[in-house]
Amino acid sequence: CNNPDLIGQLKLLVACPSGYGFTSNHAANHFGMATFIFFTFRYQFKKWTLLAFLWAGSICYAQIYVGVHYPADIIGGSLLGGIIGGITAYQFNRYFGLIIPDKLEA
Repeated sequence: CNNPDLIGQLKLLVACPSGYGFTSNHAANHFGMATFIFFTFRYQFKKWTLLAFLWAGSICYAQIYVGVHYPADIIGGSLLGGIIGGITAYQFNRYFGLIIPDKLEA
């Protein structure tokens, strides 16, 4: 919405922010949380943890739909959030040990 070449082609549904947004903070936050939920609770909740990614994807789609971000902003934020969420889940599971796959299968 900050690109003067595209402003005539957009129908803004929200107020246009004053800054530029690479990467998308919404995408990074929501994909980081979804990745953390998946890696931490996948043995307890099985396939239900995949809903976190559906939720994060819908948030990302909404950012493109309302004209606030380009798709590349969303992809960059999703990758950044996924990496940070994965590292955080690894550290959390290493120190707090919620995942015990061999005891769940027995």
